[in-house]
Amino acid sequence: MAKEQFRLAIGSPSKRQSGIWRIWSIPKGDIYVANRCLGGIYKASFHKDRKCQFGFTKEYAEKADERFGRNDRHIEKWMLPEAAIVRAVQILIPESELRDSLKTEDKEITWLETPPSGSIGTISLFITDKDFELNISSNVPGAKIVGRLNTKIRWAWITYAFTTPDDKLATVIEFGRRRLISIIANTSYPPGTRASLWDSKNSYDRHVLELACDIAG
Repeated sequence: MAKEQFRLAIGSPSKRQSGIWRIWSIPKGDIYVANRCLGGIYKASFHKDRKCQFGFTKEYAEKADERFGRNDRHIEKWMLPEAAIVRAVQILIPESELRDSLKTEDKEITWLETPPSGSIGTISLFITDKDFELNISSNVPGAKIVGRLNTKIRWAWITYAFTTPDDKLATVIEFGRRRLISIIANTSYPPGTRASLWDSKNSYDRHVLELACDIAG
């Protein structure tokens, strides 16, 4: 179950699927999350001292300065609380946003079950004390432990489940769609292009919403 990295996608090769997510760790305790299509641009970092940040990768930082006038490559910074278990981030991928794709040759991808129509595939990252055994409820539809990342000081667990959106979550998704429409207005994206919209809030419990870029206003 334990690995140094996971490549995850919802759906199946040559059929409807999400973007590919990479979640990885390094031995000293840092954990990272990135969407593969944006992996050279953005990533989220969860460091061993519980400091977290989302922003441009180091390799892209120089371009960020000249394109966007930013001196700091980190768009947001926050702290995880001191606790034996913390949900660090959730990746929300509505079933409606899956798209047909060409055959994916990457044999390292862990394919996650397509959620039922109208629901959301939710990939969660939990950071725990070392040797903490995570348990998930069997009452949650589609719930499973995908795997674990081990470091010298802590573990990171990846889980998957189906979520039926309540009014609050439906509002988050609708806001994300409107936000995406404004971002891609008057721009043509190739079929299958994905967008990852990271939230911004005061609490540590973060989420990122993945949407297809072929939506219309």
